[in-house]
Amino acid sequence: MRANDCHLHIVPIEKMNTNFNEKILSSMKFSPDLYVEICKSPSKLVEVLDECGIERAAIMSYPSPETHGLRMEIVDFVIDYCSEFRERLYPVGSVHPVLMSRREILSSLDDQYARGIAALKLHPVHQHFKPNDYREEEKGLRNLELIYEFASQNKIAVMFHTGTSILPGARIKFGDPIFLDDVALDFPNLKIVMCHGGRPFWMERAFFLMRRFRNIWMDVSGIPPRKIYDYFPRFNLIAERCIYGSDLPSPGVRGLRENLEEFLNLEMDGEVKKKVVFENFMKVFR
Repeated sequence: MRANDCHLHIVPIEKMNTNFNEKILSSMKFSPDLYVEICKSPSKLVEVLDECGIERAAIMSYPSPETHGLRMEIVDFVIDYCSEFRERLYPVGSVHPVLMSRREILSSLDDQYARGIAALKLHPVHQHFKPNDYREEEKGLRNLELIYEFASQNKIAVMFHTGTSILPGARIKFGDPIFLDDVALDFPNLKIVMCHGGRPFWMERAFFLMRRFRNIWMDVSGIPPRKIYDYFPRFNLIAERCIYGSDLPSPGVRGLRENLEEFLNLEMDGEVKKKVVFENFMKVFR
């Protein structure tokens, strides 16, 4: 079966916060040496994708001096990394809604769009904000409105980390997917992707949001594939807007091939599986 992977992290290892870097390399089940090689060579990643039968991969980026220590250089790195193999590697851009000014955000979004980003990624848990902080009863963080309006107007999906993170500097309270309820209501033309489905203790809320809003999608990255139906017993009801992803180099991911095969081995209707593993990727990423 043809496959795409909607959620990989490729980073400039040597530039990252030391504690963050050590945590990633020490906790991953994937080969640290191979991961370092992949981070330095997009052609090596394409080679690995070929070996695993994966046609396309979306590569995450987001500035977070609070955690990994990098600002917008991580976004530039990912866009440049993907440029040689843009038909295979899809760069996901980002901005920092808290630390950047409106002018900086708009300028950066225009630049990233011109350079071909496939989507945007925001990481509330690592950037320390709630997705609905633009509302007056929250913090009135208007930068978020600017981002959502830009994405809506330019038909770019916005991916949000939901659920937990074990990495240094993470603030788990910001990972509750319920904050996306306001966003989906206030920006009905915005394509929202809930990454990780609120893992592990907000998954019922994630399921409810998927059932309530047609403009919310969910990636299943970072969830052990064999446990999909444990966490989402009625997964087939939302599968038409779910996207397969691995979350490499997340601690639970042994490898791209192993993760994909585990998902493909699920007892799931073939047409449903094809949508999740292959077709839905192209409906979300530009």
